[in-house]
Amino acid sequence: MQRGRPDLSVRSVADVGEAGLLEIVKERFGNGSDHGEVWAGDDAAVLATGERSLLTTDVLVEGIDFDLAYGSGRDVGWKSLAVNISDIAAMGGRPTRAVVTLALPPTTVLGVVDSFLDGLVEGAARWDVGIVGGDISGAAQMSVSVAMLGTVDGDPVLRAGARPGDAICVTGSLGGAAGGLFALQGGVTGSSPRIDELVGRQLRPEPRVVEGAQLKRLGATSMIDVSDGLGLDLTRLMTASGTGCAIETAMLPVDPNLGALEGGPDGVELALGGGEDLELLCTIDASRLDEAMEALAPPLAGFTRIGDVTEDGLMLDGVAMKGEELGWDHLRSR
Repeated sequence: MQRGRPDLSVRSVADVGEAGLLEIVKERFGNGSDHGEVWAGDDAAVLATGERSLLTTDVLVEGIDFDLAYGSGRDVGWKSLAVNISDIAAMGGRPTRAVVTLALPPTTVLGVVDSFLDGLVEGAARWDVGIVGGDISGAAQMSVSVAMLGTVDGDPVLRAGARPGDAICVTGSLGGAAGGLFALQGGVTGSSPRIDELVGRQLRPEPRVVEGAQLKRLGATSMIDVSDGLGLDLTRLMTASGTGCAIETAMLPVDPNLGALEGGPDGVELALGGGEDLELLCTIDASRLDEAMEALAPPLAGFTRIGDVTEDGLMLDGVAMKGEELGWDHLRSR
């Protein structure tokens, strides 16, 4: 144990209080002086801006968005940043700074908080994001809220831009995060490299920042991240654009590791409604499709055409699709 630092394995949050916990947090992230900024320690952070800014926020709640029974505090710290970074990526931007609000029961063991900070530190280093402050509060269950700032060169890619005739495409593969959740919740016995890959997609998702910037450069007409399921997020994209779509399930890039879930959910169903993949769903002029596929080929995530933008109607394999029933709604999906 470091000199002067509390024993995190036995002491609780209540033992050190808010001020003591804030000191633990501050020593992990610094004060921003190397950037000419003021981070933790004041009522608000002072940031050096000057570019067009993006601002997003998301909250993760224990028992709904994560479960410490099968994920560590470190996983929660990573994921709390990743879901916000994915929103910035979906605009074609890059993340820069974040504030983090942590609410937790006073009986929470400090080791859980320290592990959570490990995940924040790791994620912040991975995506070059400064954690510049935040807040701490008591609660009946643990929750994490992140507000993130990003920048974008020129105009961001919005949801409202799809045009009839555009190709509908998605990065990477779909359904893996939902498959990982199925495995973590006891849906499989034992482990394997393929199962571990699925679990990693659930606990440690990878937002597509580089891919988002590339798609913006290539003229993507609309974009959204796949956080609540392809069917629901596609519905949101088409609704914002005032257009329809025609999608073919045979074209969906279903995560190949889902085949390891013997007797588990259908891969196409997970791809359409599972959520949390943090892939990017976009529309792009069909004339630029080959260029985009080349630009996003491995080692990037890859890029797959799954359908086309139409004048109206949401069609899946020629049948009307009720996308709002396929994905995750935080207030209705229980």
